[in-house]
Amino acid sequence: MQHKTHTLNGDFGLMIENVTRHDLEDSGFQREVLDLWTLHGGLIAVRGPDLAATSPEQLMAWSGVFGAVEEVMQTAREAVMLPGFPILRIGNTKDEAGKPKASLAKVPQLTSDGDIQYNPESRRPVWHTDSTFRKQPPIGSVFHCRQAPPMGAETLFADTRAAFARLDEATKIKLRPLEAVCSLAHHDKKISLYSPGYPVLTPEQRAANPPNRVPIVLEHPVSGIPALYGLNSSTCAVVPTGEPVTEAALDSWDLEGVEDDSVLILRELLPYITGPDFTVKWSWQPGDIVAWDNRCTMHAATGFEYDRYDREMWRLTLLDKADAA
Repeated sequence: MQHKTHTLNGDFGLMIENVTRHDLEDSGFQREVLDLWTLHGGLIAVRGPDLAATSPEQLMAWSGVFGAVEEVMQTAREAVMLPGFPILRIGNTKDEAGKPKASLAKVPQLTSDGDIQYNPESRRPVWHTDSTFRKQPPIGSVFHCRQAPPMGAETLFADTRAAFARLDEATKIKLRPLEAVCSLAHHDKKISLYSPGYPVLTPEQRAANPPNRVPIVLEHPVSGIPALYGLNSSTCAVVPTGEPVTEAALDSWDLEGVEDDSVLILRELLPYITGPDFTVKWSWQPGDIVAWDNRCTMHAATGFEYDRYDREMWRLTLLDKADAA
C-alpha cells in the first residue's frame, strides 16, 4: 500500500498514512522518517490499518529510530508502567481489580479551536516541554494510542523554532542569556493542586532529584536552529545563567507549588507561541503513533469525558544516544 503524506501546519509536522507494522521495522523507511522528523520541526505522525495491534517490542524498535529509548522507570511512576517494558501508560484505564493502571491528570476538554491558544487567566492548556527537571532532559517522546474516546483528548503541538524566529530582535537578545530552574518536586506538587491524588515526592525522593537548569533559547544539536525551550510544569523560576537561588525559595516552590514571578517572561510569550501560526491539534485514532522532539516543540494535553469513555496511551521517552551510551 502506497504511503500518503501531508504537512500539518506549513512545514511544521508531517503525517504519513497507510503505514503498516512491517513498515515500522523497515530500515529504509526508518532512515527516511528520521530525516523528515528534523525537516518538519520535530513532529511526525504515522497512521495505518494494523497499527492498533502494534506490540510493545515493535513500538520500542520504532521509537529507537528517533533516539535511545529510556529503559529506567522514573520516580513514583512504577505502578503505571507497562509490565516488563519502559512504557508509561497515560489515561484512565483500570485493572481487573478496579485499580488505576495509567497515569491520569484531568484537564479541561476543548470547546473550540480557540481553546488551543494559551489563556493567561486560566493558565490552560498546560503547554510544556517534557522533563526539563532532569539532569539530561529527554530529547523527545513517542506516543501510541491504544484506546481513544470518540471525542476530546486531542494532543496539541507548537513549533517553538518558528515562534523564536519570528520574535523581534530585542526580545531574542533579552531571552538568550536566561535559563529556567526546573524541579520535579515543584512539578508534582503543582499538578496535585488541580488533580487530587496525583503523587508528590517524599523528602527522600526530593533530595534525590535536585533542580536542573536549562537554557530558554536552545540551539538544536542536529539542525542548528534555535528554539524556545524550558517551560514545563516543573519550571519554578527564570534567572540569568548561573545566578544562585536560595533554599527558602526552593522550599516554597517545591512544597507549596508556588511559581516565581520571573516565570512570567515565558508565560507572557505563550499566547503568541500557541497561536494558529505555530500549532497543530492532533485527534487520535487507535493505532496512531506520534514522535515529537522536545528541543523544538511544545505540547499540551486536552481532556475528555473521563467518566464516560476510556483512554489509554503508551508513551516512551527518548534520550540522546550519546547521553544513553
